[in-house]
Amino acid sequence: MSIIKLLPENVANQIAAGEVVQRPSSVVKELLENSIDSGAQTIKLYVKDAGKTLIQVIDNGSGIDKDDLKLCCLRHATSKITNSKDLFNLKTMGFRGEALSSIASVSQITITSNCLEDSNLGNQIKIEGGKQTTFNEVVAIKGTSISVKNLFYNIPARRNFLKSDNVELKHIIDEFHRIALSNHKINFVFTNNDNELFNLNKSIFKERIIRVFGRSSEQKLIPVEENTEIAKIKGFVFKPEYSRKTRSSQFFFINGRFIKNNHLHHAIKTAYKGLILDDYHPSYFIKIDVPLETIDVNIHPNKTEIKFDNDQSIYAILISSVKHSLGQFNISPTIDFNSNVNLNTPYSFKDKSVNIPKVEYDQAFNPFNNLKNPVNVKSKDFVFESYESDDKLNVVDEMNLGLSDSLPAFQLDSRYVITKNRAGLVIINQKRAHQRIMYEVFLKELSNKKNPSQTLLFPLKLEFDNSEIKYLKSIKSSLIHLGFKFTVFDDNLIEISAVHPFLNHELINNLFQDFIEYGDISENKLSHTLNDLVAKVLSKHSSYNTNVKTNQKAIEMMVNNLFACKDSRISPFGKLIHKSISLSEISNFFK
Repeated sequence: MSIIKLLPENVANQIAAGEVVQRPSSVVKELLENSIDSGAQTIKLYVKDAGKTLIQVIDNGSGIDKDDLKLCCLRHATSKITNSKDLFNLKTMGFRGEALSSIASVSQITITSNCLEDSNLGNQIKIEGGKQTTFNEVVAIKGTSISVKNLFYNIPARRNFLKSDNVELKHIIDEFHRIALSNHKINFVFTNNDNELFNLNKSIFKERIIRVFGRSSEQKLIPVEENTEIAKIKGFVFKPEYSRKTRSSQFFFINGRFIKNNHLHHAIKTAYKGLILDDYHPSYFIKIDVPLETIDVNIHPNKTEIKFDNDQSIYAILISSVKHSLGQFNISPTIDFNSNVNLNTPYSFKDKSVNIPKVEYDQAFNPFNNLKNPVNVKSKDFVFESYESDDKLNVVDEMNLGLSDSLPAFQLDSRYVITKNRAGLVIINQKRAHQRIMYEVFLKELSNKKNPSQTLLFPLKLEFDNSEIKYLKSIKSSLIHLGFKFTVFDDNLIEISAVHPFLNHELINNLFQDFIEYGDISENKLSHTLNDLVAKVLSKHSSYNTNVKTNQKAIEMMVNNLFACKDSRISPFGKLIHKSISLSEISNFFK
């Protein structure tokens, strides 16, 4: 009996849709790209409930013919390519013929289009769950309007996996940024829940960046330009002082197409070497034009990954061009080989000669003469005191360490703390232990129903881009509950006027940066509550550094506080804090 069966067409379409339509932002991306391919000069995007209820894209492009309208939602139906050779000469954004078919199979879609300039009559098709319901002639202006309603209405499981509206809207805004930046000669309007978020007029690339990320970004930009036979590079990078821990505001456009490429990102970070810290990332907006036959974009359904024929050459050109721009604008240190070194010598040193310094030392010094009390391995003060084996003693579980009060803990390599339990030795990671202790202190404090608020003598101003400001607004009420008070200004600034009393004011900037980095708590799964997230971020910034020497009393106090915690094994970030080595394991070392 045959066990291989052909899937029903509707099931196959829904499975295929999972690759193209991952969330509402995927629909936005595909529809906007189709509008761009149609030659539209004005594109309007309307979203309701973060795309779950409605996604509508209206453009003034070439429109869709009556016959083509019936074919556009079929699988692998495309006007962009005719044969396999066209895959290596792609100039359009959407070309697979999967987008509209995938979207139509998991939503209720309505397409209205008119391809005639001198006529007000167009055609409209309605499709539900991949099946055509109506096809009518309607009044329509030149262009196309595509309305996608109730995304994943026929796949409740997929709909349940969608995140909160704030998270999904953030993803939509990210996709809108990518398309709006790469197509700055097109007018864009973006409206969410009847609230206009962006109204971008046709402009040059620099002006589009400023309109998207705020007027304050103008002073941060450094132009980058390089023309070679292999690639043409043009764009902007941020000044080193505006680098951030998060990988935000990083855009590569290859022939107008947004891509993600860690290899090229490494090239730019290499160009910033010595100007920013290792755990910081520069922001950039780089457009790279290469011959179409030297790239392959047909390697991923999202079309955000590209293969280069000569990626090493592009890597080297990118490093060189960014370094040149940083040096040209006096950002990176330079050496002037044309300067006269004689001009750097003070007049008072003109006739002076160099005197060789004399080295003096005590020939009678012997460091071994100062050793009055040599180490006695039999001394009771020696850390590894004698231990008589007891056959009745079982290895104690790590949750119940049974620490001995007779033996103090000691520090090893300024990173670890060694102590003893009834079963053997315990090795503690000092930094993670301190994180756990501080985390539980902060969490207890934050769990209070009424958190006190302390007004700052000098309000602190922090700068963020538009999307980050929107996220902070969405969690403002929760932050107020925690004792924060801040005001949002139109020029991408927030002014913090009050914080919780136990907060170190120097940590406030890092705290808000980590809020942005971790994003919505439901998305990153780092924390389940805002209090938990705040406690983790605070413990991260207030704990010991990797190498910290401390006194004996502080070490013993840390050990006692650690094992008084609710969970002493795992750090707030899920990493192991300590490890026990039993006496039997130690004995095996010397067999």
